[in-house]
Amino acid sequence: MESKQAELLALLAQQYREYCAIPLDEIQQKRDKKSFINGLMAASRVIGISYEQLNEIVGANAESRAVNIDDKLEIPTYVRHKIVIGS
Repeated sequence: MESKQAELLALLAQQYREYCAIPLDEIQQKRDKKSFINGLMAASRVIGISYEQLNEIVGANAESRAVNIDDKLEIPTYVRHKIVIGS
């Protein structure tokens, strides 16, 4: 299971880097990528990936660019608020 978690985390990191590279004026493309990433994050929580691991991916990429309030709000709410998905 840990190798699957590592694969999912690697995919999530790649997708988040791609999301960050999308120009701000490409609103629909950014929205679509964000939706896909939210799904990956939900799947990550279901298979036992911790909030800390998810925050490392988002935080590592957010640190590399200027972070403003809009950027922080792009992090899925359930990650920011540590809402447990599933049981």
